[in-house]
Amino acid sequence: MFAFSMRKFFWGLFIIIVGLLFWAHNYGLIVMSFNFSRDWPIFVVAGGLMSVWRAIFGKHWWAAKCGCGANNRIPANARKILEEVEKGNISAEEAAKKMDSK
Repeated sequence: MFAFSMRKFFWGLFIIIVGLLFWAHNYGLIVMSFNFSRDWPIFVVAGGLMSVWRAIFGKHWWAAKCGCGANNRIPANARKILEEVEKGNISAEEAAKKMDSK
């Protein structure tokens, strides 16, 4: 599922572009009046990529591994009902009735 956020996407894109400009300057590909260390802009690019990822997918890339994803937003009683449906103990209609009653 996509949870696209245009604002986050463009801010992430802006950060990527700024980072790439600094990086290109440090390698001598473009001329700017700044003088920075050689490879630090890669962190700016990484931050922008993470922002774009979150804007497109609505979560961090590590959310599925740490248990921080959408599954933790499901109430405990609804999670139990869904588990019963997955096990085949109750039908979808019964699950809908149980969810409506709570």
